[in-house]
Order: sequence, then structure tokens, then C-alpha cells
Amino acid sequence: MELLTALALTGALTGLGPSAGPSTPAEELARRLEQHHRAASDLTARFVQTYRSGLIGREVVERGVVSIKQPGRMRWEYREPEKKTFVSDGKTFYFYVPADRQVIVRDQAGDRGVPALLLSGQGNLLEQFEVGLETPPPGLARLRLVPRKPDPEIQKVFVDVDDAARIRAIHVFDAQGNLSRFDFADIRENVGLKDRLFRFEIPRGVEVVSG
Repeated sequence: MELLTALALTGALTGLGPSAGPSTPAEELARRLEQHHRAASDLTARFVQTYRSGLIGREVVERGVVSIKQPGRMRWEYREPEKKTFVSDGKTFYFYVPADRQVIVRDQAGDRGVPALLLSGQGNLLEQFEVGLETPPPGLARLRLVPRKPDPEIQKVFVDVDDAARIRAIHVFDAQGNLSRFDFADIRENVGLKDRLFRFEIPRGVEVVSG
């Protein structure tokens, strides 16, 4: 994909709030993972992003390191197979592909891709999604999220959660049958990431494009 899925999969994630009543196991899990990630001042992890086209069955696999720091800052460093950098300083998105000598700049304006929304613990999952449980991989729980408000970019999301309420994988399905999956490893929290990591200086001589 030409743009990071974490940015492309933004949309109308807000909607009607959940109905009142006793909490279900899925709702309790949603609250636990949200509280856990909201409480972390920062985190870093290795990631593998797999994009599979539902139309032609083509699969693209990319690897790198993600860093997130409250409030609203993130950095995705793609290292394989092509180097790419995606940075948000909390106000502006920057997407830089050195081989293209181009930087795409976009006002953040509150938009957040699904992986970043979940990893940062921002928002309110129970207001934004109908939640349920799916059969999980061994040693994990799997939460199903379906947008309360119809969204052409997001049909459903599966979130794999470990016993510590950390997110280990995110699967985003859209209405066209495409799947974007993020798997996380070597997760470290509250490591004291420096603010300068989330500042992007546009390299000299590159084209700047407004997204």
C-alpha cells in the first residue's frame, strides 16, 4: 500500500453509545486493554504488517519498529522490504519514502488509524464499536470490534490480547475483503521515549505534498 494503513484506515469511528446493563466478558476485555494502554506513557515494539488483497489475493509483508507516546504521538519505522517513515507529532502526519524523495504532510485534526487508536488507549471502544469475542489463538483472547456507525473502510477488527491486557495483534477487515494485519513482538512500555523521536524534519531537496 502506498500509504501506511494506520493512516488510511481512519474514518467515522464515532457513533451511538452502548446500551446500559451488566458488562459482558467482551466489554470487560475492551475496558481492560483500553485502560492498560491508556496508562502507559509510551511503548515501543517490533511489528510485522501483512496486507492481503481480497480481490487478487496478493499479499505484501513489511517489518519495522513502532513507537507511541502520549498524547497522540507515534512513529512507524518501516525497515523491510522498503524503508519508509510515518511520524505524527500530535498535530501533523508526515509520511516519507526516501526512494520517492517525497514527504506527504497532513493535518492530524483528530484522525487516528485503528492500530494507533488501540495502542494508545485513546477514544472509547464501547462507544465506537459493538464488541464480542472470537475463538483466539493459544494463550490469547480475541476481541471482535464492529463499528457502530457504518464505515466503508472498516467492516470489523479482531484484536488479540495477552494476559497482561497488551495488544499482540490487530486484524482490520474492510468491505472489499482486504485484510491488514499487524503482529507485535518485543513490546516494551514506559521506557522514557524522547520527544525528539516524534519530530520530523523534512529533508532538503524532497517534494512536499499535502495529503
